[in-house]
Amino acid sequence: MPDDPEADATDAGDSPADVSGTATPGTARHRSGGSGVAGDAAAGGGAHRIWVRVTLVIATILAIFAIFAIWANRQLMNPSNWAKTSSALLQKQTIRTAVSGYLIDQLYANVNVEGELKSGLPPQLAPLAGPVSGALHNLAEQGAEKALEAPRAQAAWENANRAADQALVTIVKGGGSRVQINGGTVSLNLHQIVADLADRLGLPPAVAEKLPPSVANLKIVTSSQLGLVRTLAKTLHALAVVLLIVTLALYTLAMFLSRGYRRRTLILVGSSLVFAGLLVILGRKIGQGQLVSAITHDASIEPAANDAYSVATSLLVQVASASIIIGIPVILAGWLAGPARWAVAARRFLAPHFRTHPGLPYWIAAGLLVLVFIWGPIPATRNPLEMLIFTILALVGAHVLRGQIAEEFPDRGTSGAAGALT
Repeated sequence: MPDDPEADATDAGDSPADVSGTATPGTARHRSGGSGVAGDAAAGGGAHRIWVRVTLVIATILAIFAIFAIWANRQLMNPSNWAKTSSALLQKQTIRTAVSGYLIDQLYANVNVEGELKSGLPPQLAPLAGPVSGALHNLAEQGAEKALEAPRAQAAWENANRAADQALVTIVKGGGSRVQINGGTVSLNLHQIVADLADRLGLPPAVAEKLPPSVANLKIVTSSQLGLVRTLAKTLHALAVVLLIVTLALYTLAMFLSRGYRRRTLILVGSSLVFAGLLVILGRKIGQGQLVSAITHDASIEPAANDAYSVATSLLVQVASASIIIGIPVILAGWLAGPARWAVAARRFLAPHFRTHPGLPYWIAAGLLVLVFIWGPIPATRNPLEMLIFTILALVGAHVLRGQIAEEFPDRGTSGAAGALT
């Protein structure tokens, strides 16, 4: 299929009137291929095109790493995100089964259930305390799993997870009175949930009071690991910021270097963002099978591990989806400004409306943004600062498109009348 001369003319820097089919004095010179802007671009553009491609490849690689860094930073260093993830975990039946088994084991390890039952039974029934205690253990796990579905237990679980992550964030940021009291140890304290389970099992009220503070207290970070964790967390936070800035800077550099064919580079930038997001989502799917099988040697807990992986990486999908959702409008903007028949027809259709109502492109951009913000497909569309950035970029894009359409499809009737008067 032969190359489209209109596309070549547009990317080589010809006037927009050439794309619409209206002849200009420079049209013959450009299409003759002898000299002018097209010839200069062809002569000096080879090296630039190579650098643009190299820059985009590096930017794409860094974008992939940036997605992972942003996800890890938001997941670990944001107590609200951590609490939401933990709540989502407890919605999974396999996770509730595993947690209930652990909690009942903790209860039996720290409370003499047989002795408590014996003290509450008449003397003639005291010998039954042992068998009842054993049978109660199996029933207790089922009861605990049901109990974890209750709002009270789920609220206690979420609060415990939020407190643990908040302690971790406090340590990373330099400590605090609460962390000093705990000796620099970050723990997931499920003591209250175990106490509630004891009450639900019908054990004497004094049992909850006898539970030691260490029951169901999972140590996440010990004081000996404090220095390493603080360093890793600060590095992760820095990477999330630096990688994002460098990636955006490389995209900007690619646009700067691609003078004469920036529209095509804009499409490649959008394609890079979409590719990075899709690759991360695909990698997450492939990694699930590899990672879960590597860390679980017991087939009975593999379903719980798969559910935990899916929930824990759900925020990663959101970040990757943000890259895709941002990239698609960038691609469409590049196509809309190009020489494709549908794009030219769309611009020709919009031209008289934009002339009559100069503010229309900005209102259209604002209306689309409102719909996106109401939809809220990604967290960035609900963050005030990022919403402001999207708004500025959308209005700038509307301004550029309005200017292109005004140059490409001027008001011919007005121009002819003006020429007759002169």
